[in-house]
Amino acid sequence: MIIHILAPGPLKYPFVKEGLEYFQKLLSKWIKIKVELPKVRGSFQSREARVLAEEELLENRIPDGSYTVLLDEKGANLNTREFCLFLERFFHTNRNIVFLIGGPEGVSSKLKRRADFTLTLSPLTLNHEIALLVLAEALFRAVSLLRGHPYHRD
Repeated sequence: MIIHILAPGPLKYPFVKEGLEYFQKLLSKWIKIKVELPKVRGSFQSREARVLAEEELLENRIPDGSYTVLLDEKGANLNTREFCLFLERFFHTNRNIVFLIGGPEGVSSKLKRRADFTLTLSPLTLNHEIALLVLAEALFRAVSLLRGHPYHRD
């Protein structure tokens, strides 16, 4: 199983890059994790033009047969234990999972329809880079809990 995190790049905030690398390193002890942040090129005349450019960029990088989870503030709200159970399903099926985060303008309706599941990290709207960092920590917390590591405390 591979956990794939996909979002438009590049990262602007150095602390996000550092935090993402930190959690990737910790997670790599237990799972394969791939973070892909392809650069959206060009300037855009409208929000819609940027969203469509990101759609094309991201959609082409979603591996065939993967379970796609879209992060959106309107998605399902899972607590840590529920998120662990959600991930555990994929460990047993050996199916890859893709976490998809849109850019500053969100994601296209086509990508929303393509998602197998929509998850929220918070009812607040988060900057997409902050969402990446929160997701990385949530993944580490959930996987460490599944592996019996003492990181998570009830």
